[in-house]
Amino acid sequence: MGKIHILDENISNKISAGEVVERPASVVKELVENSIDAGSTSITVEIKNGGTSYIRVSDNGIGMDPDDAKNSFIRHATSKINTAQDLTNITTLGFRGEALASIASVSEVEMATKPHESTFGTKIVIEGGKLKFSGDTGCNDGTSIIVKNLFYNTPARLKFLKRESREAAVISDIIYKLAISRPDISFKFINNNKMIFNTQGDGILKNTLLTLYGMDIYKSLIEVSYKGNVLSVSGFIGKPDIARSNRNYQIFFVNKRYIQNRMLSAAVDNAYKTFLMINKFAYCILFISIYPDLVDVNVHPTKAEVRFQDDKEVFSAVFNTVRNGLAGEDLIPEADKDKKMYQGPSAKQQTLSDYTNHMFLRENGFKSQDDKINPIEYDGMKKEYETLSSLQIDDKNILKKSENDFDDENVNHDSDSKALNLLPPLVVIGQCLFTYILAQGPDGLYIIDQHAAHERIMYEKFKSAYERGGVQSQKLLSPLVIDLSPGEICNVKENFEIITKLGFELEFFGNNSVMLRSVPLVFGSPQLKKFFFEIIDSFEDASKGNHSSIDKMIYTMACRSAVKANDRLSIKEMEELIDELRRTYNPYTCPHGRPTIIKLTRNELEKKFKRIQ
Repeated sequence: MGKIHILDENISNKISAGEVVERPASVVKELVENSIDAGSTSITVEIKNGGTSYIRVSDNGIGMDPDDAKNSFIRHATSKINTAQDLTNITTLGFRGEALASIASVSEVEMATKPHESTFGTKIVIEGGKLKFSGDTGCNDGTSIIVKNLFYNTPARLKFLKRESREAAVISDIIYKLAISRPDISFKFINNNKMIFNTQGDGILKNTLLTLYGMDIYKSLIEVSYKGNVLSVSGFIGKPDIARSNRNYQIFFVNKRYIQNRMLSAAVDNAYKTFLMINKFAYCILFISIYPDLVDVNVHPTKAEVRFQDDKEVFSAVFNTVRNGLAGEDLIPEADKDKKMYQGPSAKQQTLSDYTNHMFLRENGFKSQDDKINPIEYDGMKKEYETLSSLQIDDKNILKKSENDFDDENVNHDSDSKALNLLPPLVVIGQCLFTYILAQGPDGLYIIDQHAAHERIMYEKFKSAYERGGVQSQKLLSPLVIDLSPGEICNVKENFEIITKLGFELEFFGNNSVMLRSVPLVFGSPQLKKFFFEIIDSFEDASKGNHSSIDKMIYTMACRSAVKANDRLSIKEMEELIDELRRTYNPYTCPHGRPTIIKLTRNELEKKFKRIQ
């Protein structure tokens, strides 16, 4: 007897379901798309426990008669295509006829549906792909489908789902995109009996975006449009001041279908190339309308990918639409309202160095009193340096003292690390280009990048404070409310302890907002809201407690709180910076690996001036 045999329908349905139903969000997507195709003007989505135990999608669409209701659960049964030729002219979101059969094979499904002209509706109950009940019922016009106990009969699939809050965030993100794609439909989303949002369905896209993303995004949107012979582009792009650290806010629709496409992202990135800093990505919501026969949506079972017949034409259209939108707009950001007066730090937290606090005052508008070089003081430093350089220095004693001082700063490092490398005694000469500190050492001229050096100092201080229990924070006199997406809210909830240890005190405010009450102590940057978004973005691809992710956040904090190029420093401030740098574990590079200090030896200088050969 041969080894190859045909699987029974129940098993093959479960296997095929894996292509369409990957997680609860897949179920929601397929059911909502069916509701949209049914001509609905109102759609309600309700979930419980991240969609694993309960999903309900109800609409006021055309509904189905008893025969269509039964046939809808048969694989490849569809009302949207009839011939192979129809695949080249698809205008609906669904067309494969696989969704309901796939969902019903791995869950318990209950459907109630009624056409508008009918007196009674039809109820269908299916468990694990097997029909349990079919008959008349009283129900509202349209269709309501309840999915319970998803993957109850495929435990291996259930095991790979994320935690409930994460699955709920993914579902919310899907509904956001579907609501954006159809502003003429009112979408209501309920999570664990709590209303999350309800769009108006008035057909005005910008009103939908206001409901979903809040006023900050709404105020920074630029409307764009382009109309060509075979395609058109419309939608909104964001001003550079709302750019983010990832592409999650680059949303594309092709013929009102949400898709993911690298070519479209590349077109937007290129259009913004001279408007954004490196590793910043534009916010955009773009609708591409194109003749159906010029795009293939039958590429993947999830229909999230498409293939264009002419990539170059689409790229050019998107690029020019975005570029022209930027060119015709005033991109000067409004005066930042996030910069608040701060209360003093909590007495429970550790005290940062005098220099660190001094730099905080400078960056918040308090001027140093010794910005000018005092010649007498400088002469004294020269004498001090000459005395130091003539002494026989006991390296071992200095090393031991420095290590003790370093331990006082509580900067931890691996137990198998080598002893600290010390900078030689340095006498500050001055500041070059308001960016580099010039200092004389025993064997030549030292040039220190003030930003890179201070970034190294702040990185080690923040990291040490984090490892010891938390970064010192300061109260905002006026709490700052920040609107977040469902995914960002989920990130904050999942990583709340980490964010708190980084020096932020916050509480959840409404469904999709947080209220920021405290920030890290040395927080001189006025771009408070942008910085908080960067912290959240750094969680996007990292699991909770991932050290590389935490390091990335501390890098960002150090960079934002460090002095910048073109900041004027007094001699005393430069001396204090060098002294702080001397006490770090690695004074030679910033956290990103750039050098903090370079040296021109006496020999190199004399060779430059041809004093020696």
